[in-house]
Amino acid sequence: MADVFRFIKLIYFLAMKSLHILLSILGLGFLISCKKSGYETRDGSVYYKDYLLREADYASFEVLNDLFAKDKKHAYYRGISLTDADGASFLALNDHYGKDKTMVFYCDNYLDFKLFETKRKDKISRIYNADASTFEVLESSEYAKDKNRCYNKDIGFAVSDLASFQPLDYGYGKDNVTGYFNLKPIPGSHGRSFTVLSANYSKDKQHVYYTSRAADGPPFSDIHRIPLATPDSFTVIGMYYATDQVHAFYKDHCLPAAAPASFRQWNANEINYARDSTHIYFQEKLIMEADKASFHLLTDFYAQDANAVFYEHRPLSASDITTFTVLGLGYAKDANQVYYEGKLLKKADPVSFALVDNDADRDAADKYYSYKDGHRIKPE
Repeated sequence: MADVFRFIKLIYFLAMKSLHILLSILGLGFLISCKKSGYETRDGSVYYKDYLLREADYASFEVLNDLFAKDKKHAYYRGISLTDADGASFLALNDHYGKDKTMVFYCDNYLDFKLFETKRKDKISRIYNADASTFEVLESSEYAKDKNRCYNKDIGFAVSDLASFQPLDYGYGKDNVTGYFNLKPIPGSHGRSFTVLSANYSKDKQHVYYTSRAADGPPFSDIHRIPLATPDSFTVIGMYYATDQVHAFYKDHCLPAAAPASFRQWNANEINYARDSTHIYFQEKLIMEADKASFHLLTDFYAQDANAVFYEHRPLSASDITTFTVLGLGYAKDANQVYYEGKLLKKADPVSFALVDNDADRDAADKYYSYKDGHRIKPE
């Protein structure tokens, strides 16, 4: 019985330890800890997470919040002394911003992702040219302003009307004069009516805007008007799809053949396909040959209807729909051919062609050749 009791205690201990690790990773460690701060004073010394702060003054030490603290001479972020900060006048404005009578600081703790090792690192920036006496944090914890400008983290930027500036979602902002994206004014925008619709779409009473971000277009994010879009009836219906009363859109492309009243993204997960009452679309491309009644998606951008197989918007004219199979990683085959991203792999043997697991030098092979990213590898 004692052994059973010890076993139950061990299971409970391991379960609680696993929960603690999980919540710590998610930033929720406070749910199972009574400690609200990493700072601790004991035996005449000051510690941050058991690290001795040798220069800290025990008698005057004060914890300001979970991350900031001060004594009569110094200010601290996560136990790190802020260079030249005046402890006596230092204030913690939130978990990122702090200031004394003359200086403003932005501090952050972030994960530095590396291939074989990931570490947490601290970033401590003095915001030069910030006016400490008027510096205040806005409703978003990473935005602030003083009498001269606004700030995002440690970067200052000019706005047309400081009093009315407000940060919005997805990197947007606005004041009573204009809208902003990536800390820059949106040319021609109307600030009072500027509204964020999604990560990619925004509008005001005059225009609709599309934001192309680094992942889906140019090297840098950019925002521009959609010429034919009507703000009053403009509605986002997917990650990249939208409609107004007259048109349907993919990103900033108008789809002239689409019927906006029936136009829909394929589903919540399939963000590259859409349909209306008569047509199927891949992104901005109309799939002319598709039979809407029987058209269905496979995987890896392959699709099929009663008459043909498609890759993205292109029909694969040589394919055999009865034996067509998607293998994965862009590869597919039928009884006669092998395909990679919709292109024929000449001389590949469909009977023996298969994916290869756990091999860095190739991802597929048949009885004659090996392949990597759709290219035949010459035998050594």
